[in-house]
Amino acid sequence: MTTDQQNPSALPAASAPAPSWGQRFWRFPLTRIVLAVFITALSVGLTMSFFSSLAGETKRIMWPELLGAAAALVSYYAYVRLFEKRPVAELSRAKALRELGGGLLLGVLLVAAVIGLLALAGSYRLTGVNGWSVALLVPLAEMILVGVFEEVLCRGIVFRITEGSLGSWLALTISSLIFGLAHAPSAQSSPLAIAIAVVAGAFFAAAYMMTRRLWLCIGIHVAWNYTLGTICSVAVSGRESRGLLQGELSGREWLTGGAYGLEASVLTLLLLTAVGVVFLSKARARGHIVAPSWPGLRRG
Repeated sequence: MTTDQQNPSALPAASAPAPSWGQRFWRFPLTRIVLAVFITALSVGLTMSFFSSLAGETKRIMWPELLGAAAALVSYYAYVRLFEKRPVAELSRAKALRELGGGLLLGVLLVAAVIGLLALAGSYRLTGVNGWSVALLVPLAEMILVGVFEEVLCRGIVFRITEGSLGSWLALTISSLIFGLAHAPSAQSSPLAIAIAVVAGAFFAAAYMMTRRLWLCIGIHVAWNYTLGTICSVAVSGRESRGLLQGELSGREWLTGGAYGLEASVLTLLLLTAVGVVFLSKARARGHIVAPSWPGLRRG
């Protein structure tokens, strides 16, 4: 008996059949991105439409948005399990509450830091307080929907799938540009506002890279929008807001952000860049930087 007959593992393994055209099509990153975005967006739209028509006027205030946010998470989870056939690590319950809570706190602190710097520069003055009411909770539902939906789409789908093929750095660049251009249609938008939105996209991608989960990104996104608009009464991406505090912004538009809000302020640009660099350095230290998988982009 020969050695190969005695040890079947020594026999040459049969080569796996080449994937068909259809298999290559469904595995192609752009196909996966389009499919995942379609499934997620459709589920959110249908959920909000259904519950808005089902609920009465009083119940329509917050529930459609909250259920829409839940639909975004559930549909994304279902897409990953059914089409990618893997555990959904980016929505893992491990550390979810800690990272979500940490993100909410960080979002509040980032807004407070920008407002504080503007106050020190004489460009922000607190003029009064409108007083607390339950009505201040209503915008929170919309901010939860926006935070969850945009992070699932931009980081969970676009960044993550692109990263699997092109690596972390190209994925960060591409997803950040898409995120920035998505904020361009606002009438109050400016080149500086779009540039800061691009940096914000890189900032959120860095937060995802650091944790490899979406919870921190979602927390920061929700808290930033809610604190900026509903607490500080500052425009959010060009949309005027009225909330708890009354304040006045004055000074150069590049400093205050003008009608677009603090998301067009150079102070926001500097702050997001600084914190984003910290996130990226931690991601690198944890070995979370992904190399390109496409042969043409590999080193050596």
